[in-house]
Amino acid sequence: MDELALTLANLFCAADADQAAARTLLAWAQLTQPHWACLLFWDAELGRYIIGDTWLPAMSSMDAPTLRRHVLKVAQQHDPATAGTPEPGFFYQPLNTPDQHVGALCAGLDQVPAATDEYGLLVNCTARALYTSTRLEQADQVQQQLEAERARLEQLLQAVEQQQRTIDQLLLAERQLSASLEAKVEERTAALHAAQARLIQSEKLAVIGQLASSLAHELNNPLQAIQSGLGLIMSEVDSKGSPRMHADLSTIQQELERIESIFHQMLDFYRPVSFEFVPLDLNAICEGVRVLLRKRLQETHITLVLELAANLPLTCGDSNQIKQILINLILNADEALAPDGGTIALRTTSDGQTVCLSVSDDGPGIDPQHQARLFEPLFTTKTRGLGLGLAISQEIAQRHDGSITAHSTPDQGTTFTVRLPVRRHCHDE
Repeated sequence: MDELALTLANLFCAADADQAAARTLLAWAQLTQPHWACLLFWDAELGRYIIGDTWLPAMSSMDAPTLRRHVLKVAQQHDPATAGTPEPGFFYQPLNTPDQHVGALCAGLDQVPAATDEYGLLVNCTARALYTSTRLEQADQVQQQLEAERARLEQLLQAVEQQQRTIDQLLLAERQLSASLEAKVEERTAALHAAQARLIQSEKLAVIGQLASSLAHELNNPLQAIQSGLGLIMSEVDSKGSPRMHADLSTIQQELERIESIFHQMLDFYRPVSFEFVPLDLNAICEGVRVLLRKRLQETHITLVLELAANLPLTCGDSNQIKQILINLILNADEALAPDGGTIALRTTSDGQTVCLSVSDDGPGIDPQHQARLFEPLFTTKTRGLGLGLAISQEIAQRHDGSITAHSTPDQGTTFTVRLPVRRHCHDE
C-alpha cells in the first residue's frame, strides 16, 4: 500500500495532462500487470475518445499504432459507463468523476481485476487526477486567451494613457526615492546608535577585565594578609579589648569583606564560567534561595512571599547561575525597601512558551530616567556597590537563551522578570 500511495501522490503532482497520463499507465501496470495498456480521454465536444497514452512492456512485439486503432474501435462500441470485457483479453474500465465522464483505461488482461480497495482507490484517484489536469490545461488556455485580449486592449489604450502613466511613474519614483532615503537614514541612525552602545559596552568590559586582572595579582595577597592579621587582633580584643575597639575592628572587617566581594564580582563578570545544562526545578531553586536569605531578610524586616506554580514545563540550565540571578534581584529589592521593611514576592509562572521567574517589591520604584540604563555594567545609583549585579544577571539569562526585563512605577514598586524558554529535552552543552 505504501508503494501505491507513493505512485498516486506522484500522479497528483503531475505537471500537465501528458505527464498525468504517463503516470496513470505506470500505476495501472504496477497494480494489474497487463499485457498492454491504453489510456483514452473523452472529448465532449467531438463526442468520442482520443488517445492519451499507450504502455507496452519493454520486450513486447506488438505494434503501438495498430494497438491504438484497435482500442479506439472497441472502446467506441462499448458502454462508457460500465466496466467490462468487450472481447477476450480486452478489459475496459471507465474513469468517471461526479462532474463528468473523463475517459477510460483499456488493458490486455486474462481476467477481470478483483474489486479490492487498492483497485478502487486507483480508479477513483486516476479519474480525479486526469480530470484536474485537463481542467487546468483548459484554464491555462483560457488564461492565455484572456492575456492576449488584455494585451490588445492595452495597446489600444497606450497612446491615450501614455502621458498620464509617465506622470504617475515620475510621482511614484519620487515617493519611492523619498521613502527609501528616509528608511536608509533611520537604518543608519539605528545602526550608529547600536554601534555606539556596543562600543561603550566593549570599553566598559575591557576596563573591567583590566581591573580584574590587575587586582587579582596586586591585591589578593595583601588583602588575605590584612584579613588574617585583623582576625588575630579581633581574637585578642574579644578577651580584653573595649567594646568600642571591637566595633571599630568589626567595621574594618566588613569593609574588607565588601572589597573582596566587589573583587570577586568583577572576576565573575569578566572571566568565563562553567555552565551546566540540565533540567531545572525552579520551584526548588526558589525554596533554596528563601532558606539562604532568610536571616538577612529577617534582619532588615523583609517578608519574602513565595507564589510557586505547580507543574511547570521543562526548562534547562545551570541551577547555581539561576540562583545567583534570584539572589541579586532579591538583595536589590531588599536595599530598595524602606529601613522599616516591606514585602518581596518571588513567583514562578509559565505561558506555554516560556517559564518566568519574577521578583516584585512594594518599594519606592525606580526613577524613570534610570530605567533604560539598569543593565549597563558599572551603572549604579547606590552609594555602595559596583553596578555589576544586574549586568551579570542579564548575561546569565542570555546564556540560557532567555531574557530579563524590569517594570517599575514610582511609589508602587518594581518587578524584575526572568524568562527562560520551554525545552523538550536538555543536552549538556
